[in-house]
Amino acid sequence: MSDDEASQLASALRPTVTRLYLTLRRRTPIAEYSAAQASALAVLLDHGPMRMGELAERESIRMPTATALIDGLTKNGLVERTPDPADRRAVLVGLTDHGRDLLDRVRGRRDSILTAALAEQAK
Repeated sequence: MSDDEASQLASALRPTVTRLYLTLRRRTPIAEYSAAQASALAVLLDHGPMRMGELAERESIRMPTATALIDGLTKNGLVERTPDPADRRAVLVGLTDHGRDLLDRVRGRRDSILTAALAEQAK
């Protein structure tokens, strides 16, 4: 595929992907948490425990914002801080079992919604 074809495909797909993303978020929100908190949880689920700086970089936020996000999620039992085995001065942030269960339920509901929508389109 040429760069021009890839660019055209990306331009054609972007509106549909955006609508799909918004639809899934609206139909299966993580009600108690902001979009930023939900995004941080998803990053931790997808990439595993990480240092706060890596989370901030992946989320394109500043360190104080990442710290505030993690503080709130820690208070709700979804995230925990553990010592970094590679550096005693640092900590890793990762999901608790409760956090992982919550995200698994939300992702399962989103998969079901998407499956039903695809089946409807196939009719």
